[in-house]
Amino acid sequence: MAKKKADGFEKLARLIKEESDDTRSALRTEMGALEKRLTQRIDGIERKMDEGFATIVRRLDQIIQMQLDEHAGRIKKLETAVFTRR
Repeated sequence: MAKKKADGFEKLARLIKEESDDTRSALRTEMGALEKRLTQRIDGIERKMDEGFATIVRRLDQIIQMQLDEHAGRIKKLETAVFTRR
């Protein structure tokens, strides 16, 4: 009788181990798929942010360049006024 109980416990232990191994394997698979999807989404968000910031930087460069051109024009007028008076 004791051997039969021991065999029953061993069988139960094996079944529990197999089930937990199966569960761990399924979880690993699901976590891998989730990680892949999250990585793809993050990459997409980063790409959109990069594009958006690049647009902002280009616009700021245009504005700064216009202001620099205006200042250069004013400086040129001042130089002309100063050097033509001599």
